[in-house]
Amino acid sequence: MRSVRLCVLSSGSGGNSLWVDAGASRVLIDAGLPLRETARRCKSAGLDVRDLTDVFLTHEHADHAHAAGILGRRLRVRVHATRGTMRALRDPPPEDLRHVVRDGVAVRLGGLTVTPVGLPHDAHEPVAYVVDDGAARAAVLTDLGSVTAGIVRALQRLDALVLEMNHDPGLLLNGPYPWSLKQRIRSDVGHLSNEQGARVLRDTLHGGLRYLVLAHLSEHNNTERHALKAAEKVLEKYGSAARLCVASQARALEPMVLEGGSAVPLRRGRQLALFG
Repeated sequence: MRSVRLCVLSSGSGGNSLWVDAGASRVLIDAGLPLRETARRCKSAGLDVRDLTDVFLTHEHADHAHAAGILGRRLRVRVHATRGTMRALRDPPPEDLRHVVRDGVAVRLGGLTVTPVGLPHDAHEPVAYVVDDGAARAAVLTDLGSVTAGIVRALQRLDALVLEMNHDPGLLLNGPYPWSLKQRIRSDVGHLSNEQGARVLRDTLHGGLRYLVLAHLSEHNNTERHALKAAEKVLEKYGSAARLCVASQARALEPMVLEGGSAVPLRRGRQLALFG
């Protein structure tokens, strides 16, 4: 049976990176950690960074794209990004390894399909990604300030969702950031609050969702307790059995293995199952 394996190597303002493999494809979505730390996180999860074939960047901010250039030069991996992101990179990969992606246009890597989804964020042409091998389907949705109908449509029928829950509005407004930064985070091109993330979950939840990873939590403007409470409320309401955890800035999570299978009806009541 075919399977897709996902591993969140890191998530947060200090660096973001997620490993995906399916068949012969070994992919990083975002490369926000230094190469040495990426290799260390991979090894801790039973992965080998030298097996990488491709990197897909969501946008050019350093916590998502820091190592894109060196991964291209050292490991000769292909680097995929929108034209806007590629032009804005401080350290771009070699020209022969640059591959431009477009919103809604799928990239096929053997049996794995990677589809960019345009996002509202204060970057140059940012995207999320949906990965699909025909049997299992997952998405990485972080770094956006608002949610469009098109984004919700792209996130249907997922087996796994890595979902931004960046801040609690009360903690943000009463926190240490300058007012201009608070306004940026709260804007339509900033970051999702816990409540906004919960609405995304509500609008995309179905009986086949197996894993939910809460991601990109702010160190100063959120807590795991606040984020988990918002997600648990939705999961409990609809009786979802999805396994729930919070991505870490400090360590890789346990890999998630997705195998093809049919969805099950949402039911009343659920038992919370943390992993990682």
